[in-house]
Amino acid sequence: MADDEPTAPEDAPAGAAPDGEGQIDLTQIRVESLMLQVASELMSIGAGQLGMIPEMVNGGDAFQASLAIAGADALIHTFLGVLPEGTPVPQPVEDLRRALAELQLAFADAVQMGAPDDGTAPAAATPPPPAEPARPKIWTPGGDV
Repeated sequence: MADDEPTAPEDAPAGAAPDGEGQIDLTQIRVESLMLQVASELMSIGAGQLGMIPEMVNGGDAFQASLAIAGADALIHTFLGVLPEGTPVPQPVEDLRRALAELQLAFADAVQMGAPDDGTAPAAATPPPPAEPARPKIWTPGGDV
């Protein structure tokens, strides 16, 4: 190498120190980038758990898929919640939202198809709505029977 300045490996995260000690320069990390990167990774894990990534070894855990989807959804929702009003949604975030919607549909299909219940799969993607209160068994002035 012509110059003696150390360089960070190409696969090192942004802000990683080039000294090879694994230290990260926290001043270089953008929180919004980290949030979206983690959301993307969670969605990949969720897709793998749903069997959408064939080479994923530990696929098939609906509980893990549910956690990954919920985590990604929370991160994206938080990111959108702090955007100033009237700010257009950045295209990468729009792409993540679209991918998350597809993943949520895949999860709903997997739950509906009745994946084997090994105690880890949630009964449904969302909790059921609360039951309506029982109607009175006697006549009341309101006309209920």
